[in-house]
Amino acid sequence: MLRFLILLLFLQPGIASPASGDKQQELENLRSQIAKLKDDVEHASADKAEAADGLRDSERRISDVNRKLGDLQNKERQLGTSLGKLNQEHRATETQLHAEEQQLAVLLRQRYRQESDDATRLLLSNRSPGEVQRDLEYYAYIGRARAKLISAHKATLDHLASVESKTRDRKADLEQVKQNQLTQRNALAQEKRSRQATYNQLSDQIRQQRKQIDNLVRDQSRLTRLIDRLQRLAEAARSKPKPRKAPTPNEPNRGKPVNDVVDASLAGIKFAALRGKLALPVAGELEARFGQARSGGGPAWKGLFIKARPGQPVRAVGSGEVVFADWLRGFGNLLIIDHGGGYLSLYSNNESLYKQVGDNVRAGDIVATVGNTGGQEESGLYFELRRQGQPFDPMSWVR
Repeated sequence: MLRFLILLLFLQPGIASPASGDKQQELENLRSQIAKLKDDVEHASADKAEAADGLRDSERRISDVNRKLGDLQNKERQLGTSLGKLNQEHRATETQLHAEEQQLAVLLRQRYRQESDDATRLLLSNRSPGEVQRDLEYYAYIGRARAKLISAHKATLDHLASVESKTRDRKADLEQVKQNQLTQRNALAQEKRSRQATYNQLSDQIRQQRKQIDNLVRDQSRLTRLIDRLQRLAEAARSKPKPRKAPTPNEPNRGKPVNDVVDASLAGIKFAALRGKLALPVAGELEARFGQARSGGGPAWKGLFIKARPGQPVRAVGSGEVVFADWLRGFGNLLIIDHGGGYLSLYSNNESLYKQVGDNVRAGDIVATVGNTGGQEESGLYFELRRQGQPFDPMSWVR
């Protein structure tokens, strides 16, 4: 029954939950199931723990801290925008207050110059009753206007006090956010030092293992099993279309610069309609292409390796839902997006993952940052596209 519920959550994200708490619980259950699935896939492997596994906890923590920093930066921007609006409102309210004070000053001076009550002077005058009645109505109108102005002035004062209180609260929130950012940055620096120390200690062993063909084969097998199981979860309740044959790989073109990076213009377009329009998730140099033989032997590349600077933003190539976001042996911090129609995109070796399982993303959204996790020597992004679990050449789809 739990498996069936998870399938429904994967396949029908538009179904409304009876309450936000129930929806959050379903999401937590989904993430728990995916984490268990990942552990099952890794534990099913017969190989011994690799040296890169020693980096796992540190690389996970670096990713988590960077995601928290990203959330704090978003909150800081929102608070800054809110403070800007409050400051504008404060200035407008003060301007209004000044104008009302000037009007009240005029009324007070006029009232002070009058020797007695307006109505009393009129009644004691020798003017005709019609003129007196007209002037009494005129004075009554002035009195009502005066009372209205005083009431409005009081409301403006109250509003100004409210704006000043909100401004103080926002500034306090902003200061707390900055303190949290400082704490997280210190933690990040510590984690990076810890990871570097571990990497230095294991670097020779990691390099030797990365050159072993059987390790590469196990990495590919592990990823394939994970994707197959994710695919079964995602497609168990819908008819399975015929698998599309992977295009013939192009000739290798090592070192080719990649500058055409995806943006929000592709958001909302069905992934199947992106063929010929697709842009790549990060700018850099194309170091390895789909179908290209590895220099040390072993299985051919199933995707692209784009060499890029650490920390560069990695963007979703299409809209969809995150179905995997965790550290996986051989791939480091790995993120997988389900685009519907059997299409998946994979982004691995990331320094940080900004999205979690169950998050909806749009084309062009930043989902990760470039790194060299999982024991990679070079900083860059390994990127795959799959349909029905079968990899195909992303370069045959780019514009």
